[in-house]
Amino acid sequence: MNQIKIGKFIAECRKEKNLTQEQLADMLNTTNKSISKWENGNCLPDSSLYEPLCNILEITINELFAGKKIKDEDYKKVADENLMQMLKYKLYCLSDKSITFNEFGNALDRMSEAFTILKSFATKEEAVNFMMKETDLSYDECSYAYDFYINLYKID
Repeated sequence: MNQIKIGKFIAECRKEKNLTQEQLADMLNTTNKSISKWENGNCLPDSSLYEPLCNILEITINELFAGKKIKDEDYKKVADENLMQMLKYKLYCLSDKSITFNEFGNALDRMSEAFTILKSFATKEEAVNFMMKETDLSYDECSYAYDFYINLYKID
C-alpha cells in the first residue's frame, strides 16, 4: 500500500471538489492536521473514515487504495489487489510495528507462498522430505516448520 500515492490522490480529489483541508476535516469530524498527514503520506485515515471520505470525494474505496481513478475494465484486478492490501494493513495495525509495512507485507506473502507449496504435497512426509532437500535442515526442523505453517492457516 503506497501511502504517498494515496495521500496525493486524496489531495487531488479534495482540490477537484474545491475543498480546503479544513473543510474536508470538518466534514469528516477530524482535524486539518490529520488531512495534512494523509495527504503527505505520513499515515492513512482511520478505517471508520474510508466510507465517508470516499463519499465526499466521490471515489470508490478501491480507487482510494489504488491512489488513482480506475477504468471499468481494470476494476476487478485492482479490487482484488486492494483487498489484499487492506487486509495486510489491518493486520499490520494489530502488530507491534517493529518492522515497516512493506517488510510486514513481504513476510505475509512469503508465509502464504510457503503454505501453498506445503499444501501441494499429498502427505506431510513428502513435504518434509522436500524441505530437507531444499534447505539442508534436519527432519525435526522441517517437520516443525511444516506443522507451524499448516497450523498457522487452520480455521476453526
